[in-house]
Amino acid sequence: MAFEREKVKSIIFTLNSEVRGYVHIPSGGRLTDFLNNIAKPFIPVTDAEIKTTDGRLFKTDLMQLNKDYIIIIVPEESMVK
Repeated sequence: MAFEREKVKSIIFTLNSEVRGYVHIPSGGRLTDFLNNIAKPFIPVTDAEIKTTDGRLFKTDLMQLNKDYIIIIVPEESMVK
């Protein structure tokens, strides 16, 4: 049985990279609640673009990001330009 998921376009900062992509959270849920779920140490990110601190750029359709390494995560829609 598959659960409904909502894609949240996000910008994620780790110590060594900046990741832009879609975080998949339960429908109707909040990103913060999903991140606080200690039973799931990894978050799936799709259509990810990874930029390292030394300027290298990588793209992948799917990655699993360990939540322990996230410093900042921001839904892109909340960013002010």
